[in-house]
Amino acid sequence: MKRRTSITTGTVAEHCEVTYETVKNWIRQGKLPAFETPGGHHRILMDEFDDFLARYGMPAYDWPYRRKPKLLVVDDDTTLVSSIVDYFTNIGGYDCASATDGYEAGVQVMAFEPDVVILDLMMPMMNGFEVCQKIKASKDTNHIEILAITGHPEDGNTEKIKAAGADDVMAKPFKLEVLQERMNKLFESRKSRRRTVR
Repeated sequence: MKRRTSITTGTVAEHCEVTYETVKNWIRQGKLPAFETPGGHHRILMDEFDDFLARYGMPAYDWPYRRKPKLLVVDDDTTLVSSIVDYFTNIGGYDCASATDGYEAGVQVMAFEPDVVILDLMMPMMNGFEVCQKIKASKDTNHIEILAITGHPEDGNTEKIKAAGADDVMAKPFKLEVLQERMNKLFESRKSRRRTVR
């Protein structure tokens, strides 16, 4: 059974003891971030609701579980992928998945629903630039943080991938401890953006 990472506006209304219309107004005013399903219904992500409740001094919501951050590693270098996955699984405290080409990455983004994607630029099937653009172009996935990695940062790739929507870029080779530091900064930046009242 798939774990739920978002809740409905009805659940928000019940927890906050307000009407459904009040919740819709919060969403319209930008106070409560939400995404829209293909059927036109609003859903609120777990972390977004936690931040909203803390910001406005409301009681915390008793989620049925607390999950680890989810990391998707995308690179056709299987040795590097294994090293990153092993490191973040055992030391970094992440749930990890991997993909070795751009097409598989697209499938995993929808199935695994990662919080962060570590994305290589040069891959078969679909390159990292295309994957990044697709993730950031969709309202269902544009909240995902993307940390691009490249062995050729001097060829204009850094500027190009940032223009495609990447949140950060690292040159290969790198130490895993440094990669973890950059990941932590991404998460801190993400939390800060969420706590800013729109």
